[in-house]
Amino acid sequence: MKRNIVISCAFFIFLLVYSCKKKPFDYRNKYTGNWNFKVYITELNTDSIGYYYFDSISYNGSIKYGEADDQIQINYTPQNSVTLTLSDKGELSNFPANYAGGEFFKTDNLSLYLKWGGLGGGTTHQIRANRK
Repeated sequence: MKRNIVISCAFFIFLLVYSCKKKPFDYRNKYTGNWNFKVYITELNTDSIGYYYFDSISYNGSIKYGEADDQIQINYTPQNSVTLTLSDKGELSNFPANYAGGEFFKTDNLSLYLKWGGLGGGTTHQIRANRK
């Protein structure tokens, strides 16, 4: 009888230890979560009619894991997001345009500059963010 109890307890302990899968450490964890974004949007077109638009938006967005193991997705307005590569040193790369850049300041501040267009026009998003 005691042997059955010992075997049952050993089996229970085995199940308890091996059924709890630990999430492996991911360096992106330091940057993911909810963030407060302040976005300055400028649109410019210098054709024969001309057009200039400027607005600023405050948005409670998020930074999530991207599809690849080294990517993050930054959701900085309800309609806009950008997926970037994040190194284990916190450096951002693979921006969507040549005239773009940005960086994390420690793990709780972010600055991004995104620009699309050219030949007399374009759109710029200047983004400042703080972790909630």
